[in-house]
Amino acid sequence: MKNKLPILFILFIFTSVFSFAGDNSFIRIVYPDDEDNQYVYNTDNLYSTRYTFNGSVSSDCMQIRCLWVKGDKSKLIEYIVNGYRPLSDTVIDDFTLKQYQPGNVSFEYNVSESLDNLAFGSNHYMFIAKFRDGTYKVATLTFYVHSGGYAERAKPVIYLYPKKKQNIKVSVNPAGGLLESIPEMGKKWNVTAYPDGKIYDKKTKKDYPYLYWESVDSNIQIDTSKGFVVESSTLEVFFVEKLTILGLNEKEIADFNEYWVPELTKYGKPYIFITFYLQERIDAEAPLKISPKPESVIRVYFDHKPLDTPIDCEEQVLKPAERSGFAVVEWGGRRYR
Repeated sequence: MKNKLPILFILFIFTSVFSFAGDNSFIRIVYPDDEDNQYVYNTDNLYSTRYTFNGSVSSDCMQIRCLWVKGDKSKLIEYIVNGYRPLSDTVIDDFTLKQYQPGNVSFEYNVSESLDNLAFGSNHYMFIAKFRDGTYKVATLTFYVHSGGYAERAKPVIYLYPKKKQNIKVSVNPAGGLLESIPEMGKKWNVTAYPDGKIYDKKTKKDYPYLYWESVDSNIQIDTSKGFVVESSTLEVFFVEKLTILGLNEKEIADFNEYWVPELTKYGKPYIFITFYLQERIDAEAPLKISPKPESVIRVYFDHKPLDTPIDCEEQVLKPAERSGFAVVEWGGRRYR
């Protein structure tokens, strides 16, 4: 019979590290990097490929249990609440590390399709450490796998600005399916939004600055006939100018640059080709539904290509956007792996 964790464990399961174990007790994922981050690996054969996660624990650890689910992270919580009994609609892999010995301060966990704990898409892992005093802590990791040749719709974020405090329902349905969302969207986000942009999610009972999602993009090649060739050193200034035209405000542009400037300059190339999608294309590839209906919707999405030397292209003409009344603003871009 599988061990049951105390009810106290369930009450705190939504945090990545519990506070009720000993102050010096811990479990961490060392590789890939830190807990709770998303990692993307390209491969075309998951059955013969094996990845090894490395972790560390305090010396009072007695046992490490590893749970895996594809797609919906909340199913791990449901599985635990269900007393570790199988779920009718979801496959959960539940494995206690056999090679780990009490007192060891490191551990390894192998994942592969052949081990029934890896699949294309989002893979969610929970590592549960039991300590000598009978308490528990956990570490979590999301590991995303897609076949080579595909890009991602990376970090699209949605801001909501109602004229007054208002309950709002939001859903996005990108071609290829949703990979990740924060907070978890499920069928739709059901939130309370405020005029200053604050969003309160009723499911998690937490505040968020925006709604976040990601998905696989198509393998359509970038069109470099129209756009902008930008010196990498001037990207921040370029985006401030162009995103202002496209209707973003100072805070939204700062959020955009905070993520995308480091992402684009990591290539180490002196130039970057940038092209913005028409909103009609964004709406077709990732339909967005909002109730009640906003008075203005601004969706900004771009593609890019690192360059060693400038290329000839027609400068893209950007259509100025206006925001009025209940406004919704979204930005995102194509990320290559």
